[in-house]
Formats: sequence, C-alpha cells, structure tokens
Amino acid sequence: MGNEQVAAMSEFSDDETQIGVLVAAKDAVYKPLSYATSKPAQRAYLSTALFFITSLFLLGIAITAYIFFYFSYIPTRGFSRPVYLQFNPNQYPYGNVALSRELVSYQPYDIKAVLKMPRTPSNINAGNFMLSLQLLRPHQSGGEDVLVQENRPATLTYRSNVMDHVHKAARLPLFVFGVREEAETLEVKLMERVEFSRGWKNIPATARLELQSEGRLHVYEAKIVFSARLKGLRYIMYNFRVASFLILTATFWIVEMAFTALIWLGFSVLISPQGTSTYGTSIKPETTPIKDDGDALDSLSDTPRTFPTRTGQPPLQYSSPHVKSEEEDEKPIDIHPPTAEADDEEDEDADLVVDEPGLPGRGFSDSGIGTSMESSAGKFESMRRRTSRTRDNER
Repeated sequence: MGNEQVAAMSEFSDDETQIGVLVAAKDAVYKPLSYATSKPAQRAYLSTALFFITSLFLLGIAITAYIFFYFSYIPTRGFSRPVYLQFNPNQYPYGNVALSRELVSYQPYDIKAVLKMPRTPSNINAGNFMLSLQLLRPHQSGGEDVLVQENRPATLTYRSNVMDHVHKAARLPLFVFGVREEAETLEVKLMERVEFSRGWKNIPATARLELQSEGRLHVYEAKIVFSARLKGLRYIMYNFRVASFLILTATFWIVEMAFTALIWLGFSVLISPQGTSTYGTSIKPETTPIKDDGDALDSLSDTPRTFPTRTGQPPLQYSSPHVKSEEEDEKPIDIHPPTAEADDEEDEDADLVVDEPGLPGRGFSDSGIGTSMESSAGKFESMRRRTSRTRDNER
C-alpha cells in the first residue's frame, strides 16, 4: 500500500513539473507579445510613426526652402547681353539692351564691353575711341533715367608693317581655311564694384552702349558682360555649395522641429482636461469608506474551513474563533483579604485535593475551557501557594 502511494505521489509530482514547464514556456512566449500589443506600446508606436512622418515632412519643407532661398539670394554669377549697334548719320554708333531681373541690390558687379573689330585701315587709323555705358531706370519710375554712367577709352593693338606681315604669314593656312579671321577682340572694363540700392526703382532695366570716334568704326559684334563679385554669405554659398546645403538645411530643420514640439506641447496642455492621468483616463475619486477593524472582525465567519492536502494525507481543518477586541472592558475582580474561616475552608479543600487527586472537586471541575495537562498543573501550583501563605499567617 505504501509503494502504491509513493508511486502515485511521484507521478503527481512529475505531472506538476511538466505543467509548470509548459506554463513557464507559455509565459515566456506570450509575455513579450502582451507587452508589445499593450495600449502603452500602441501609443508609443503611433507617436513614433507621427514623429517620423512629421520629421520627413519638415525635412522636405527645409530642402525646398533652401532651394528657393539659394536662387533668390544668390545672383547669377555672370551673364552677358549682345548689343546691336545702330549706325545713323551724324550720330555715334549706339545700342540699347534690356536687362532682366538678374541684377540684385547691394551686390558688387564688374561690367565690361567686348568688341570684335576687324583690322581694317580705318579702324587702325581711328586710334583711340571712347566707349560710353549708361544704366537706365525703369520707365515707370519717373525722374532722371540714368542711374550710372561711365566712359572708358579703347584702341586696337599696334603692330608695325614688318610684324604685321610676319604675323599674317604665320597664320596664313588658318586664314585660308577660315579657322581664324583678321580681327581682334577688345575687352574694355567699364565699371568695377558697382552696387545698386534697394528697391526696384534703383535696379537698372536698360543698358545703353555708345562708341564715340571721329572716324567711322567697323565692328563685327559687341556685347556687355556682367560679373558678380560675391562676398560674405553669398560667396560661401556659391563656392561651397554642398557644405552650405547640409548646414543650412539641417539648421532650418532643427528650428522647425523645435517649434513643432513647442506647439504640440501647448496644444496638449490646452486640450487635456484637468484631473486626468497621463493616458487621458480620468481618476475616479475613492468614495467607499474604509472599514474599521471591528467591522472586519464581525464580517469573518466562525465556520471551520477545510483545505486539501496531498494524496494519502488527511484534510487540514482550521477553525477561526472570534478574537476578543482589546477595547472591550473587562469586569474588575475584587480581591478581599482572606478571613480565618475562609482560610480554614481553603485549607480543608486543599488537603482534600492533595489527599484524593482522583476525585473531582468543586472549584476545578472540567468546564471544557482547559483540557491539557499544563492547565491542571498550573491550578495545583496556585492552590499550594495559597495554602502555604495561609499557614504562614496562622503562625
């Protein structure tokens, strides 16, 4: 019979071990999933997704803003406009050219005229001649039309007859096949570091180039070239384009993110009502009063309780008697000094108890309160102490 109980208990313990392993494995698998799918985790996922979408959107805005800023702030590094000269009788050759909105205010410019002139005898005999450049206001501005005017001299390069023949002989094949022409290109600087004030009325809209000479000049083509002299931030943005793009775009993006975070926090503070928790659920105030100890003790039942145990063992019973409260008032016990008659009676009773321990006495009959040997021995000791004190008093 004992072997069967041991075998049953071993099988029961093995089953408990297997169940415990399965439960632990299930918890190990489902616990991370429960954390990953909880409401706080879902809120974190949503916040992260909104953060990345907002970051990408603001990054696109920063890149677009930098591109617009670059083309509006950085002027064209250099541009040229062809000038079509007009040869009228009794008037110097001149030409007007319209300028687009490529010029900006407070930006230094160098302006030069480029002339392609043949080496004809009349051009060589003309010697020095003057180039006059005028920058004119828009016609709607009113007032004086000329903003800036500058005059500069120019002349063809001198060669003696011998050097001229040698130069032509060396380039004769090029002249024959049309690769080179008997012409010379003159570049005349007309203005250096010219700046214009702010406002569309101060930006020139038209340029007028005039060739002033006593003789008749022959010109193949003419043009005006504007070259911007960048300085400060414009110089850095133009010459270091990649570094400027990365630094300025990142700075603009960080500022956008900071302002977006501040606006988000402001709306969160204004929208969220008071008395709510972090996740937006209101905290319900506690209205149920806390029970006192007396109520808790009264609610307990005196019915004994039975708890299951292992196989082969009796069930465990537990009875919960009523616990006496410390606040209950106990009736005071009056202790009177023993008289002679009482002492004699106690002495007789004590002698009777000592001589006949098997007979039940009046004073300590079994009432069901104490059933152990220790309680009985304690009563006998107390009776002996009383008898000894009575005898001492009689002496």
